[in-house]
Amino acid sequence: MHHPLVSRRRAKVFSVALFLIGLAIISYLHTWWPAIMLVIGIPLAFRQYLLGRFYDMVITLFVFVGVFITVQCDIWEVLLPVLFATGGIYLLFREFMEGKVRVLVATEVAA
Repeated sequence: MHHPLVSRRRAKVFSVALFLIGLAIISYLHTWWPAIMLVIGIPLAFRQYLLGRFYDMVITLFVFVGVFITVQCDIWEVLLPVLFATGGIYLLFREFMEGKVRVLVATEVAA
């Protein structure tokens, strides 16, 4: 079970603020690609951290920072599909496992 550090509303406000600050930085520096991957990924990961979803945060950072690094190092043709597939498989697996836990808990409470 995860324990949020702050409320959902406050986590959303922090992540949107971080996103806007990131947009301001990359627009000032004129470095849109691949820096936009960091500007999107870091606020998402920070929000997940604040909500106590550690594994989601790790996967988000793995995918978005991984995309940034693979494009910077010009090895994206090989690693980019691996990063996206890893993120997608994790999301499917997590949703499948959480769905089973919710069904079991609801069944146990009803009994």
